[in-house]
Amino acid sequence: MKILILGAGQVGSSLAKYLSKDDENEITIVDKDRTNLSDLARHLDIKTVCGYASYPNILEEADIREADIVIAVTKSDEGNILACQIAHTIYKVKKKIARIRTGEYLGNDDFKAIIPIDFVITPEELVTNFVKRIVEEPGAERVFEFENGLVQLVETKAYGGTPIVGHPIKELHKHLLKTCVRIVSIYRNGKAIPAYGDTVIKDGDRVYFVTKKDSVAKVLREFRRLDKPYKNIMIAGGGLIGVNLAKFLEKEHNVHVIELDKNRVEEIADELENTVVLRGNASDEELLKEEGIEDTDLFLALTDSDEINVLSSILAKRLGAHKTIALVKRNIYEDLATQNDYVDIVISPDQITTSGILSHIRKGDTMKVHSLRKGSAEALEIIVHGDKNHSDVIGRTIAQIGLPEGVVIGSIVRGEEVIMPSKNFVIEEFDHVVLVLSDVSKIHQIEELFEGYF
Repeated sequence: MKILILGAGQVGSSLAKYLSKDDENEITIVDKDRTNLSDLARHLDIKTVCGYASYPNILEEADIREADIVIAVTKSDEGNILACQIAHTIYKVKKKIARIRTGEYLGNDDFKAIIPIDFVITPEELVTNFVKRIVEEPGAERVFEFENGLVQLVETKAYGGTPIVGHPIKELHKHLLKTCVRIVSIYRNGKAIPAYGDTVIKDGDRVYFVTKKDSVAKVLREFRRLDKPYKNIMIAGGGLIGVNLAKFLEKEHNVHVIELDKNRVEEIADELENTVVLRGNASDEELLKEEGIEDTDLFLALTDSDEINVLSSILAKRLGAHKTIALVKRNIYEDLATQNDYVDIVISPDQITTSGILSHIRKGDTMKVHSLRKGSAEALEIIVHGDKNHSDVIGRTIAQIGLPEGVVIGSIVRGEEVIMPSKNFVIEEFDHVVLVLSDVSKIHQIEELFEGYF
């Protein structure tokens, strides 16, 4: 697949790194910053073009005529819109994806109707929803949704002294007789191990399980002492993510927002109804103490600065915050944050955004894609069709279709029913199949299996 990425910022660079791992992809990336391009070219087998991404001559140099997909993720909404318009009108590119962050564009239906963008990606909205799910499920480190939230894939850490730790997976069903749940993957010391019935869960394992949304809390109790629901929440950063989260949380939680910019403090104070908005630095120890950091159930560091997010999370934890979550873009700060117990959860906005884009790149009728484990693993929801696609799986049992090693069917949604299928389960047309790949290189085998022949 020939993919043209416009913009080599954090999102564009992350996309290029992820997509270039697939030998079947030919990646070209355009940016006006030659330094960004040079850094990428040194590490990746991709083509780079320096210039403005909405200039036709630059797009020509980037071989837009040959592109299957254009992904516009420059810092300018207007530049992304114009580039997609040119790609559609002049070059007839079949699929255009654009990052747009301005609310005036996103909320205008007339605009959406006339601009030829097939899929609009809003990173701030994706990250906000991602954090919401973590807040709603205390004890979960990450929560990934499928089938409009009916099914959830949850990552958690297993702790000794809890019901299933030290016991084989098959005993889980004895504890949860009426609960549909399946452990799909286990990571021990950073390496994936098979999740067989006889596999024993150990203290410190990272466990991924699939279950219905209303069963998540019950399943989490098997792996850890469940955190009480969060009540007092402190948010560092009054940007779009911080403010949208505060709006969501302030109805049922005590929320404090810390923002350094004076003008921004005044703006968000007018937007929020029941949130305390403070002007100050989130890494100011005295400020945190004054605002009751020792009674804070959840500290969310969501500023635009990786340094502040990591440092303020460490400080908040040291001062008594129960749990800390930091938004981190660069790997060096993610590694720093995960080297100690002061930052409980690190969230990568680039990986979340990549997931949102992948669902529009994968072949077949792919509803959702979530990138896991820094891109080494993947979870996806595929709808099985049997008409023009001639899917090879319809009418066959799971044992018969021959899934590649390292690929697990987490669940199947048939109508409103969530099923944890056995090997003898027969797949039918219109089933929604949730798969987890511990090795993302197997994705093309899955695409061929569910897409069938053309």
